[in-house]
Amino acid sequence: MPSSAESLNTLDISRFLTGQSTPTQDRALAAAFVQLAKEVGFFYVEGYESVVPQELVDEVFHHNERFFDLPLEKKNELAYTSSKANRGYLSFGREQASLSKDPDQIGAEREAAKDQKETFEIGNDVDPVYPEHWPREEDLPGFKETMTRFYVLLDELHLRLMSLLAISLDLAPDFFLPQIDGRNHCLRLLHYPPVPRSGSNNRIGAHTDFGTTTILFQDDTGGLEIESPSGAFIPVVPKPRTFILNFGDILSRWSNDELKSTVHRAVLPDLRDSEDADGLTKTRRSVAFFCNPNPDAIISCLPGFEGPSGKAKYEPVVAGEYYAQMLEAEIGA
Repeated sequence: MPSSAESLNTLDISRFLTGQSTPTQDRALAAAFVQLAKEVGFFYVEGYESVVPQELVDEVFHHNERFFDLPLEKKNELAYTSSKANRGYLSFGREQASLSKDPDQIGAEREAAKDQKETFEIGNDVDPVYPEHWPREEDLPGFKETMTRFYVLLDELHLRLMSLLAISLDLAPDFFLPQIDGRNHCLRLLHYPPVPRSGSNNRIGAHTDFGTTTILFQDDTGGLEIESPSGAFIPVVPKPRTFILNFGDILSRWSNDELKSTVHRAVLPDLRDSEDADGLTKTRRSVAFFCNPNPDAIISCLPGFEGPSGKAKYEPVVAGEYYAQMLEAEIGA
């Protein structure tokens, strides 16, 4: 585990994505990929632009700002209604991502654990069961078109990354494909409004992600931290033209805990020279793509990962049921 933000590794996947790399280079990239998956679970990725253009990423952040600047009554028209659907607007303080979800936690402690953010969740726009909560076109021109394109391209990127992971685990490149090809992902826009520095330091409580991988784009505000083996948190400094890749609980479970689902959190950003120590923090914005298996995928131990005992730690689970249970514990709906 790195001791500082600057020592987090960066993987360049440009040649892999464009087919310009040799098999030897692909194996070396895959080896680095799995090493980071086992030891850290978090790293920077650059060279994604052949699949997801940087101009599109910039446009998504522009729409992030425009969406959260809407009047509250318009955002509430798009309110989140169900953990099974996992779509729509979650208002400020609604979610509690903390690893501690003790029902006996009361009063100020529970209030302090609530996340200081608002989010908008987007799923697969052709889902036959759960429709999207799109804003009206006249309220946000181009929002639906931009987010739909971004979602599709991020799914393509996710499939390529999972192919690389399969290679790194000595599995067939398409090993995961039958269980991850249904676009059962969540595209989440996040907005952390300015808050008093004198209040809680928490923006998102310490937690792990639920799915396979998470692709996270963040602005230059800062505040993301990951937990080291000693229990200390270290910052993940924003790095231009990269995204953060981390691994989730389902992938950890799939690999019998060989692949690391790292605890992380968001806290108030460091005070800058131009800021008032008694004032408000800077706004923070990020965009996360939570990648998940198909709802009916059975998550059981990958071949060769049973460990010295020859027995998996976990019983097989249905991915969709597992994911919905985790969301319900976090959001309460």
